[in-house]
Amino acid sequence: MDAAAESVRKFRTELAAAVGRGQRARAEAHHRAVDFQRTTEDLAEQRGAPGDGDQRAAALEHRNRMGLAVPELAEANPRAEGDADDSEKSQAARKSQEQTPSDGSDLDFSQAQIMR
Repeated sequence: MDAAAESVRKFRTELAAAVGRGQRARAEAHHRAVDFQRTTEDLAEQRGAPGDGDQRAAALEHRNRMGLAVPELAEANPRAEGDADDSEKSQAARKSQEQTPSDGSDLDFSQAQIMR
């Protein structure tokens, strides 16, 4: 019975050590993420609003002189709205490529068709 008790004690000790390592790794990862986020926010504040400065003024003047429309700057991230559309388009394209052979024939021996 002593051997079994010793095995259980070793198992519990190693389990506790593994849990401790996991908790330390999680805490370190969280700390890194918070530091990264803080650094990113600081850089964004240093950079300022997009499109400020002499370059924007020169571009606006040129576009107005040429009679071109001047779009307003969007406050939000422009890719945030299009991300869902892009992923849907890429999925649809990938699916159509898998279903249709490149040469138009009915005999498609590509890996995508074989592995289904």
